[in-house]
Amino acid sequence: MLTPEDLVLCLGSIRTASFAERVQAASANGFAGISMWMSHYDEARAEGLSHGEMRSILDQQGVKLAMLEYISNWANGSAARHDIVDETAGICGIAEELGSETVLAVTMLPKINVTHATAGLSIASDVAANYGQRVGIEFLPWTGVPNLSCAWSLVRDVDRFNVGLVIDAWHWFRSGPDLSLLNAIPGEKVIHLQISDAPAESDLDLVSETIGHRLLPGAGSIDLPALLRVLDEIGRRGPTAVEVFSDWLRGYPPVEGARLAANAARSVLAAAK
Repeated sequence: MLTPEDLVLCLGSIRTASFAERVQAASANGFAGISMWMSHYDEARAEGLSHGEMRSILDQQGVKLAMLEYISNWANGSAARHDIVDETAGICGIAEELGSETVLAVTMLPKINVTHATAGLSIASDVAANYGQRVGIEFLPWTGVPNLSCAWSLVRDVDRFNVGLVIDAWHWFRSGPDLSLLNAIPGEKVIHLQISDAPAESDLDLVSETIGHRLLPGAGSIDLPALLRVLDEIGRRGPTAVEVFSDWLRGYPPVEGARLAANAARSVLAAAK
């Protein structure tokens, strides 16, 4: 299992390339793992790669699939049980075959019924457990799970051994950072960290900024060292992923984009010591 010292490259941070080229870019820059969207998986399958071939590419490069993204039907509650089970089993089955231990759970709904969503998350987490997968809940400021407080209430109330938090520093910053709340959360419930940076203010809407205008770690106004210190103090689990969705960064060849991301991340991690 990957640890906080292990760097993970989010494939959405680098230019579109073949699966092998993306994995090689990660490996060449010392990333221990990658995280990928289902669209990246679909692209690899469209190349003609089987699960076994994808796993072989990862293994040959010494790179682990840290997280597969994402499941979302859980937010509709137990009334959507069939859809929750089908989606979760399908994605977790892929994750298991590719060597991952974590799948991401988000909602894109603008509002949710928290009670219903908790019931849906319980269903999804039980299905995920059958495939040896953890479920990581990520909050997105423009959705029905907009901040750490809401995400933590879901994780706490579902009370499953394999459910934890995915904390994205960009979402943390834009949703109103709360270090005191974070400090009160058991560290074992923080299972994946994603870092990038942002200016203090932006004229862009949240979605436009997050998908194409993030900054490299250390290049903006997020106090990443403070966030990292609190996470280290509570004993967070899981890796440190670099998730810099930037049209500028994706303009570089994959190896160079991964190098810039890795160097920036390592500088921030060193500053937090």
